[in-house]
Amino acid sequence: MDAIERLTIEADCTRLMTEFAKCSDTFAYERALELFVPDCRFSRADETFDGHEGLRFALSRRPLDRMTRHIVSNVLIDIDGPDAATGEAYSLVFGHKGALAEAEEAPLGAPDSLIHYHAGFMRTQAGWRIRTWHIGLAFRKRAA
Repeated sequence: MDAIERLTIEADCTRLMTEFAKCSDTFAYERALELFVPDCRFSRADETFDGHEGLRFALSRRPLDRMTRHIVSNVLIDIDGPDAATGEAYSLVFGHKGALAEAEEAPLGAPDSLIHYHAGFMRTQAGWRIRTWHIGLAFRKRAA
């Protein structure tokens, strides 16, 4: 594998991680499903969800009045072969609960958490897609 192919795979997988975080922030759940293979596995805490239907269920449980912004960083992609890769990243999560007027900004406080993504990717006919996604919690803000 030459450097251009390696960099292309890394960029494609990094984009999937970042785009999934943005889909989560914007409630773009149908778009989020397109980033995953149909028989994907999604897990967080002590819950695991299989396939697009499981992922849709996991995403749909988020309250509509919960605004978040995930800042994805420290992305590392390891290429496991021509059609498989794994990745890790951190995501700093800012959140706000409650209604906001149109175009109103949420008050800025300390981040809610720092989470750790572990992902598995596979090349499909449609391009790279997420095969597995695990969210681990590294830090969480304690209630005052």
